[in-house]
Amino acid sequence: MASSSRKPRPAIAAGGQARALAARMVTLQADAGMTIAMRMPILLRGALGDSHGQREAASAVSEKMSAVMESGFAASQAAVMFWWGVALNPLAAVDFAEEAAKLAHSTLEPFSKRTRANAARLTGRKR
Repeated sequence: MASSSRKPRPAIAAGGQARALAARMVTLQADAGMTIAMRMPILLRGALGDSHGQREAASAVSEKMSAVMESGFAASQAAVMFWWGVALNPLAAVDFAEEAAKLAHSTLEPFSKRTRANAARLTGRKR
């Protein structure tokens, strides 16, 4: 029987990936909450006719659309790379938890990048 070129990873590696993913989600949620809180007064002024608020609303919508597109492409690319790896080396040991964490990280990256930048911009803090 042919041996695998990949060495089995301990369960701790998958746990580390899960912790990193959870930390990223917490940071993303904190930055998103800060962005929403800082944007609400600006968007309210935009609803009342302020041009800065209207530009901020348009910017928010376009950022979300581009993040969704970029996230979809990243998720597709990660999934394709996984399946190509399985197809080209079918005897390899596959850690599905690690691969799922990689997929989730690549999917979240466009959103976390934008929310981090928006929170920094709106609060005036340095990145």
